[in-house]
Amino acid sequence: MHEIHQYDIQKNGELIDTLECYLNHKQSIRKTSELMGVHARTVSYRLQKIVKLTRIDFDNIVEMLAVRNGIIILKILELL
Repeated sequence: MHEIHQYDIQKNGELIDTLECYLNHKQSIRKTSELMGVHARTVSYRLQKIVKLTRIDFDNIVEMLAVRNGIIILKILELL
């Protein structure tokens, strides 16, 4: 999560928001693109960037749980 968060800060990106939306909507690129108001290719590009930065495996349930927990922790820290 640190890599994605740093990327978002440096590039004014939306990787964390994209990842959270993607996971919250059953890993649907179509639904994520609709909700975020961007093209599906933009979502795909962002997801590829996330994989490149973190090497996470979207098919690995354990990794997805860790990612979800990381997002929750990051949001809590932002509130402090």
